[in-house]
Amino acid sequence: MPAYYKLGGTIFSSMAINQYVYVASNIRFFNKILIRYSKNELVDSVNGVEHPIIRKTLEKYLPNCSDLELTTIADVPSGTGLGSSGSFGVALQIVLRVLTEKNISKQILAEESTQIEMVELGRPIGLQDQYIASYGGLTEFTVNEEGKVTVDRKNILQDARDLIANNLILIYVGSIRDSGILLAKQQKDMIEAKSSNDRVFDDIVKMGRDTMSYLVNGDLKSYAGLMHEYWLIKRERQKDQTPKSIDDLYNYLFQKNLIYGGKLVGAGGGGFLLIATNDRPSILNFLKSKKLKHLDFLLDEEGAKLLSK
Repeated sequence: MPAYYKLGGTIFSSMAINQYVYVASNIRFFNKILIRYSKNELVDSVNGVEHPIIRKTLEKYLPNCSDLELTTIADVPSGTGLGSSGSFGVALQIVLRVLTEKNISKQILAEESTQIEMVELGRPIGLQDQYIASYGGLTEFTVNEEGKVTVDRKNILQDARDLIANNLILIYVGSIRDSGILLAKQQKDMIEAKSSNDRVFDDIVKMGRDTMSYLVNGDLKSYAGLMHEYWLIKRERQKDQTPKSIDDLYNYLFQKNLIYGGKLVGAGGGGFLLIATNDRPSILNFLKSKKLKHLDFLLDEEGAKLLSK
């Protein structure tokens, strides 16, 4: 987040998974803009578009269009901590940049989608969702004080692939939330932490680097142990926003030795709980008995791409 990296840079790591946001475009016969996502919009001009990311991106690339159709389909709902907003922004960049015959390099897709959501819309977000959606893979990103990002794609060993496929599960815990509220508070906390020389966020950055190292090398117990340590910190910071039901679920799984560790993904407050387990059958039976939905996933190594013209 800018409140952190502007004071000395930072480093973060992300993993892209094979759950996607699709954006398709078409030139309509009639002169009205038709947009389909969780709701439908039929408007006369770009200024009339309600969806903020779509409106801002259209203003940049096709400000005078009047016959465009955009349709969005997502594998998982928004507000669940899996970066759907950032992924959508990147996918929309591809569509509109192709329509206007502009470069769709991964760097440009990440930079432009971040510029629109973070700067032009003023949302209290970080860089991570847009960059990992664009680049894909298991990737480490270094950010300088000006927000310039250097990308380091990791070599994926078979042990890491096995860990991801066999030992990691996303459990849907509900409570779809507005991440902006949680992230605005985190921005404030970061500024206050820096002014008081509180090193908690510096320690979290180090934990992130160590976590990536363990994941890349397929070290399940060490990886999960750091996730558990981080979850305890995150839960304490967000004790007013994390539902008791999530705490109870996590504590039960941990105390029963069904998981080595886990954490809520995204800003927190709800969405998906990522767990690391060495007893997948027991976890799946438990989830079925409690009627809890889960998400199996694999690593996505391609990142954002154009499917067809």
